[in-house]
Amino acid sequence: MKCCFAVFVLGSIGILFSNDSSSLPNDIRWVRQSGEYKELCMQVYRQAWYQVNRQAGSSGTKLAIVVDLDETILDNSLYQVGRWRKGLGFTQESWSKWVNQKEAGLVPGAKVFLEKTRNLGVTIVFMSNRMHHNLQPTIENLKELSVWQKEDLFLLREDKQDTKDIRRKEVLEGTGRMKKVGPLKVLAYLGDQVGDFPDKSGEVFGVNQFLLPNPTYGKW
Repeated sequence: MKCCFAVFVLGSIGILFSNDSSSLPNDIRWVRQSGEYKELCMQVYRQAWYQVNRQAGSSGTKLAIVVDLDETILDNSLYQVGRWRKGLGFTQESWSKWVNQKEAGLVPGAKVFLEKTRNLGVTIVFMSNRMHHNLQPTIENLKELSVWQKEDLFLLREDKQDTKDIRRKEVLEGTGRMKKVGPLKVLAYLGDQVGDFPDKSGEVFGVNQFLLPNPTYGKW
């Protein structure tokens, strides 16, 4: 997840502070209310499960999937609603406050996918650009949603230089924070931004890289 929520302030001040969900910007309303968003997420998770299940028995090495958190597992659309109603955009301070509230919901399809993948003996590596100091509230939020297990691994961001490329390399090579775990064979990567994936050419999306829909923010 990139920390750059786009806030679309549409209409008059009266509309801005309305409690009517129909007044929300189309991107946020689409995520929160549309059947299309739900079905697209479910479709991506079904495709990912098919590929993970097909590959899981093909290797004697330790297997893993690398999964982003925000807008991939955790639905933060309520944060965006709150910021929009105040006429405000993303700030690190407001984001950290939201994370510590532990009120994120689940992206459709995420829970079933994680449960089935764990049942194959595949390690879940949550790789997020949430800051590492927010690890505990993140775990607690996942616990409340019944999608956390003690065997899960977390690679959150230590600082601005701690890119996902660095962390992906640690997973594959068993170095740095992954030294005690050892190298893992990654069966699939899941995320909502192109930066969540090692291969950005597009040729392996739907094969071992699976992109969830997110119309609300990104590097556009």
